[in-house]
Amino acid sequence: MSYIGICEYVIGIIHDKDIWYYVGEKDANGKRLRTDERYSSFLVDARRYDDLDVLRWELERLPKTLTYKILEIQRCPKCKKEFTEYPALSREDNETEICPECGVKEAMDVYLKNQ
Repeated sequence: MSYIGICEYVIGIIHDKDIWYYVGEKDANGKRLRTDERYSSFLVDARRYDDLDVLRWELERLPKTLTYKILEIQRCPKCKKEFTEYPALSREDNETEICPECGVKEAMDVYLKNQ
């Protein structure tokens, strides 16, 4: 199993203990979005950056009244899903970082096998 690692970055806004993702200022047609449309609770909607310099430049333009966080999007080598949470270490080789869900599944499999 190989380590896939960080794919891209997104901007997360911390709002009432939830994370909202920055979508951007404009839609695909270049039309300016309303303020309430610029953020989404879904990672799939988030504007993605592969260049940290571009991301930091964009962060400087956003309102300073909100709390922002740069989130790393990783892809799990087991299930191929994207995640932004802290990765788990695979029990198979003690080297590969996997998504938290696969980490729990591996732990449960070991537990059930030993019962």
